[in-house]
Amino acid sequence: MAAQTERMRIMYSLRTLARVIRPHIVAGGFLGYLLGALLALNLGGGFNPVHFALGYVVVLAGDLSTHYSNDYFDVEIDIDSPPKAFGRSNVLVEHPRARPAALGTAVFFSAVALTVAAFMVFSGVSAPTLLWVTASAGALGWMYSSPPARLNARCLGEVTIAVGTGFAVPAVGYIVAAGALDDTLLLVSAPLMLYGFVLSLNLELPDMEVDSSHGKRTLVVTLGRRRAALLAVLVTAAASMIFTVSLAGRGDGSWLVPLFSLAPLAAALSGVTASLDDPVDADRLSARIIVALFLFLLAFDGYLLYNLLV
Repeated sequence: MAAQTERMRIMYSLRTLARVIRPHIVAGGFLGYLLGALLALNLGGGFNPVHFALGYVVVLAGDLSTHYSNDYFDVEIDIDSPPKAFGRSNVLVEHPRARPAALGTAVFFSAVALTVAAFMVFSGVSAPTLLWVTASAGALGWMYSSPPARLNARCLGEVTIAVGTGFAVPAVGYIVAAGALDDTLLLVSAPLMLYGFVLSLNLELPDMEVDSSHGKRTLVVTLGRRRAALLAVLVTAAASMIFTVSLAGRGDGSWLVPLFSLAPLAAALSGVTASLDDPVDADRLSARIIVALFLFLLAFDGYLLYNLLV
């Protein structure tokens, strides 16, 4: 009986911890990783299913580590945060006894990402750049919300997310398929980092009042919702312009990518006339832009995959 009770307790704890994971963020991470790999394959890279899977383990483990570390270090703020369409799980608010386990889980996933990346490098499967990107992204992930850095409270969290989602994630996929980084990935990652910046802004929009009351200085707190929404328009427009200029004149159907980029721009433009007076209004705009960014990634991946198959 005691053994059965202990097994039930462990299973309950594991289910509780699993609820910290945000599936939509995991899905976005996979699409970003796939984009990098497909881009490399379109340029002549090689596909190995085992290497591809190992590379995704690196991305997934690094991603999951941030889920647990961010929820652990921001738990006091999450207590007061309003519900959001793409918000946090608030599991650690409801189950405070799970907080130490969440921190341990974050450390575990960071170790997994580094270990797998190191294995790929030292076994000759991948270039040393993979380990550098993994370690740098992991360090940024911890510095995002953990003291003393707490980049997300110093108007630097937006840049951190931009680099992590727009560069590091697709870079891992690109390195796994191409063997190294080059100018092509750097060019494509520039607008992707702009989208990562916009993603961060929109995740912060509904939390402006709560973040301000807790002394968390985000760009939305500093600028206010209206200016932050206008900044999102400018940044998404810049991303569309980069795609248009860099792909102009090519006859391989790549003109579709600037067309896809109109979705995030249109969603951001809807914020110009939207009411942003309270968290509910802000969350509606945030959800529209986040869905548009997701659809852009899906369309870009679909285009790259189609090019490989025809």
